[in-house]
Amino acid sequence: TRGAMAASTSRAFAAPTRIAPARTSTSRPRRRPASISASASAVSTAWMALERSVAGNKGLTCTDAQRAEIEDAILRLEALNPTAVPSDSLALEGVWEVTYSNAPPPSNGSLGPFKGTAYQEINLADGTYVNRLTVPPNDWLGATLRADWERVDETLWLVTFRDVTVSVLGFDLFTKAFTDTTRVWEHSFVSETHRVVRAARTMEGLR
Repeated sequence: TRGAMAASTSRAFAAPTRIAPARTSTSRPRRRPASISASASAVSTAWMALERSVAGNKGLTCTDAQRAEIEDAILRLEALNPTAVPSDSLALEGVWEVTYSNAPPPSNGSLGPFKGTAYQEINLADGTYVNRLTVPPNDWLGATLRADWERVDETLWLVTFRDVTVSVLGFDLFTKAFTDTTRVWEHSFVSETHRVVRAARTMEGLR
């Protein structure tokens, strides 16, 4: 069911240099024209409605009623996805700030009792993904989750987690390596400025 999945929304944080993914010899975007017609104003309205539902807490302190409202807002946004092949979109490249997540730490912007901001860094050429958590003030506490990914179909990635490192005051405290830990990601909305990702342990968990 949808409620069993992790859902995350994010907005572009740093303007990336668009590059061609590995296994291609061209630097032109491989995105095809969108199969769904959605005006920019409709997408903007849907995203603003989602942000109002999240109300700045990024999903860390949501009640069941609030999560249901957020889920409804996400569904409305997903229906307006402007990208025909989101898993292969060059718009994914770069750094994204997580605006909402019901995933476990540190992906949701928390580490134990401490709350911060999660950033997702996607490298299309290397097929890698890094989730960085920073906790104020002055980013004194942090966590870095590293993973590799491979494209499965037009919307899905298979993500394999490598390790997570926790740091204090800029010094690595410890690193935990993962063994055979994978997740399936569905890119249900991708634009130049916003994205929605759903994740589950298996393909069946998503669909």
